[in-house]
Amino acid sequence: MSIIVKRVLVIINTMDAGGAETFLMKVYRSIDRNALQFDFLINQRERCFYDGEITSLGGTVYRGYSKSCNPVLCFTRIRGLVQYGHYDAVLVVAVHPVAWLELLAAKLGGARMRLVRSTNSSSGGGCAANLLAVVSRPLVRLLATGMLAPSVKAAGWLFGEQATQNGRVTLLNNGLLLEQYCFAPGIRAQVRAELQVEDAFVVGHVGRFNPQKNHAYLIEVFARLAERCGKARLLLIGAGELKSSVQELVRAKGLQEQVLFLGVRADVPRLMMSMDVLVFPSHYEGMPNVVVEAQATGLPCVIANTITEEVVLTDLVQRLPLEGNSEAWVRACLAFGVSDRGSYNRILEEQGYHIRTTAAQVTDLLLKDG
Repeated sequence: MSIIVKRVLVIINTMDAGGAETFLMKVYRSIDRNALQFDFLINQRERCFYDGEITSLGGTVYRGYSKSCNPVLCFTRIRGLVQYGHYDAVLVVAVHPVAWLELLAAKLGGARMRLVRSTNSSSGGGCAANLLAVVSRPLVRLLATGMLAPSVKAAGWLFGEQATQNGRVTLLNNGLLLEQYCFAPGIRAQVRAELQVEDAFVVGHVGRFNPQKNHAYLIEVFARLAERCGKARLLLIGAGELKSSVQELVRAKGLQEQVLFLGVRADVPRLMMSMDVLVFPSHYEGMPNVVVEAQATGLPCVIANTITEEVVLTDLVQRLPLEGNSEAWVRACLAFGVSDRGSYNRILEEQGYHIRTTAAQVTDLLLKDG
């Protein structure tokens, strides 16, 4: 007797190594792929970071069209692919409520189950984007059969406060394979030797070089910190459209020898073990995976108070305002110091942040009613 595998079409802009994409891959690796399989429709024409792994896990990567540049082609592609692939279920990963377009296309293509997951608490698009969001939220609520979010703040942005308060939104934790994040002194020493920062005070940041992540403020904080601590080093992990401008800012401040641009890395847990503090001054976030990961490795975090308070899962996190002098950030970083790193995995697992818990929740949602 053959087993029927349910295939789900995941609709997302890209499958590069960003927070939402990495979360999806963690879920994908953890689900029972004998019962459930993911295929991906992405808009990026170039090969993405996770394309090869998706294929190796049995998924298919399809190319679509940008909604902002080619809305008609985007709509037609989704409807046609859902119909052609007989996809009963789709999962739309969205940063803006205009995701109703993907949901409508999937509905017309025949998808009975239409889940949408909010990944952020803003689109950063200003007044026009906010007005479009107000108009679009009722359409998202109408067309979605299930609404998911990593935090209350992210849920309110995509679906509206009332939908969240009424219990229509399922909160889905950004779970981790916690075993990978157990702090190991040997790994810390190895990575610090590789990076030649053995005796340094290491500040870290993981995130795409884009306006949301606020790298300019990060560099300002680090420049002040470096004045106080001559052996300070900054590790910047990620890629993005603003990387060259951040590099220019680093040069302008004379910090070339103290700032390491490490690019996109697949060994983020190892790199976090080498750090002494994570600095994360984003203008907005839905529920940043990076801060959850850092806590799992026992890494202190100094983050912006614009980020949802739900990310404070342990006593390792301090939230500070972005307004005013950056000196408070420097003091917070140095106050943590270089302390003994313990394991916080048990605390995170008790709060539902193991990936097996998240994967089981996703599986239950997608296999509901067959």
